[in-house]
Amino acid sequence: MLKGTIVEEKYYYVLRKCFVPLLMKLGLEPNHLSILGLVFSVVAGIFFAFSPFWGGVFTLLSGLMDTLDGSLARSLGKTKKAGAFLDSVLDRYTELIIFLGIWTYFYRLNYRVPLVSVLIILILFGSLMVSYTRARAEGLGEQCIVGVFQRGERIILLGCTGFLYLFYPSPNILFLALWVFAIGTNATALWRFFHVLKNLREQE
Repeated sequence: MLKGTIVEEKYYYVLRKCFVPLLMKLGLEPNHLSILGLVFSVVAGIFFAFSPFWGGVFTLLSGLMDTLDGSLARSLGKTKKAGAFLDSVLDRYTELIIFLGIWTYFYRLNYRVPLVSVLIILILFGSLMVSYTRARAEGLGEQCIVGVFQRGERIILLGCTGFLYLFYPSPNILFLALWVFAIGTNATALWRFFHVLKNLREQE
């Protein structure tokens, strides 16, 4: 949804102008930010288990690192395949860790644990397929950025859910978010599947 929009363009413009110069002065490398993003995700997962507000804060910080590493790499002229591979793999671990923390939150409260477990499995399955359909499509030379539950949107929604918990500290907030994620991620994966399949068939 945000990919290729004016919102994304302005966001990356701010990163290039405000954050990247500071990172370059500090002598940081893109891979440092990728690893820092993973560290923030571990902290986010721990906080989600006990304090969802701070879980949301560190989830957004993790997402910031994830976008900053690419901006820094482009500014330094270090856009390498190894770095892109590392970033993609760490992104998958990031979501796994955060949702494990959310599952632990419900487990601690003994709140609808069986249903929550199913929802989180569906979310992780959907998130994986969103990424896989894009990767496979690009491997076939087909662009695939359609859908409203890409990684950026997922991170923002997780962060906002944590902030909402500050004003309405109830497990219902996170529980509702899980339903949205479970439906949204899998709907996006199917959207991408049929979009790419249609385009490939038209080329035959």
